[in-house]
Amino acid sequence: MRPLFPNRQTIFITLLSLVSSFAVAQMKPGQKAYMYLIYHKLNPGLTIQDALPVEREWKKINQAAVDEGKLIGWYMTVKQFTSNPNQTEYDYVTRIVSPEMAMKGASPEAMARIYGDSVQAKMADLQKRDRMTAPVVKIEIWEITDGTFAQNFAPDNTQMMVVERMKRRTPGADYDGLVGQIKKLAEQRVAQNNLTGWDFSTLVIPNGSEKGYEFSMAQYVTNMSAIADPVMAGSGKPIMAAPAYKQLRKQIDQTFDVVRQEVYRFMEYTTPKGK
Repeated sequence: MRPLFPNRQTIFITLLSLVSSFAVAQMKPGQKAYMYLIYHKLNPGLTIQDALPVEREWKKINQAAVDEGKLIGWYMTVKQFTSNPNQTEYDYVTRIVSPEMAMKGASPEAMARIYGDSVQAKMADLQKRDRMTAPVVKIEIWEITDGTFAQNFAPDNTQMMVVERMKRRTPGADYDGLVGQIKKLAEQRVAQNNLTGWDFSTLVIPNGSEKGYEFSMAQYVTNMSAIADPVMAGSGKPIMAAPAYKQLRKQIDQTFDVVRQEVYRFMEYTTPKGK
């Protein structure tokens, strides 16, 4: 039996009341961002193709919120590989990036432009189709704390996203300096077209010791060779000398335990306002 979650429209309303108070590339320098990961499991016998009409409708709604400056972006990412022993826990993840921890959906005026005078009926139908196709089985909220991206970064020129969920081997150990080194290497890799982007996030909710991970690091690549040869050693002009990279890898392995690794491809996504 799957966990029961409220529908997505209810999630938006709930989060707004809680805080009455690829994505970094579209953020302003110094701007804070929160990333909602909404995990979906296809109902028996259904495929990603069955989920696309539902997600494309959510895309329209979230694009309206992006156009109004309420969201930074929305992305549908489909799982390709996972180290998760439960291979069928979820099939795809929608990512919503917001400048606030409380997500703000499209305004009533924008919803009326999409659905006319049938907003409530259309939303009820969408929620029903959503549950019948790929119910939500898990939700996480992350703070995107750092990142670097190519100037022309966009999901359509990034084939895959390789994600590592990590925890510190020593609880409470400092990691800022090491992440700074990893970012510096990522910047060089982006400059050499080995990566299209990289980011580092911290889990906010739910964050308990039983969770198993507390950080997430993502590499955005056009092909898997960038993962196999991250310093371009095979190019004859390596980004970093082999001994230096070996030492960096040793520091990473001593500091972080990669609890889960997954590969996703982008399927649907919003575009920044004005583009």
